Amino acid sequence: MNFKCPHCGSGNVIRVGKLRNKYVTKQGHRCKDCKRYFVEREGFEGMTYPKEIIVAVLHLFVEWLSLTKIKEHMYQHHGYQISDGSILNWVRKYANLVEKFEREQMPKPRVKGRIHLDEVEVKVGKTCWNIT
Repeated sequence: MNFKCPHCGSGNVIRVGKLRNKYVTKQGHRCKDCKRYFVEREGFEGMTYPKEIIVAVLHLFVEWLSLTKIKEHMYQHHGYQISDGSILNWVRKYANLVEKFEREQMPKPRVKGRIHLDEVEVKVGKTCWNIT
């Protein structure tokens, strides 16, 4: 095994049993030194849906799809009926990670030369100017 016991840090672990929920089955492990049972941690502990589904939903949310469109897409393409509440809970729980990932992955915009803007609206306080 290439991972360690999360309780004692020992690398002396064996595979024992499976942990199952509605959609996910995970391999169970037992540490031979501290005798404790655990499953490998992947950042999605306690989630009913597979991590791939959660990541796909977060991606669709970041792409500005509505909750209804996300639900329809996940049902049509993956066969999962996900509630609005679950989607919003995932967004709240993983928002910081998504933001950090986007900051690291997205290239910084570089502007060279002139910029041409068509209609621009500038609001300062309650005053609004249209610049054309």
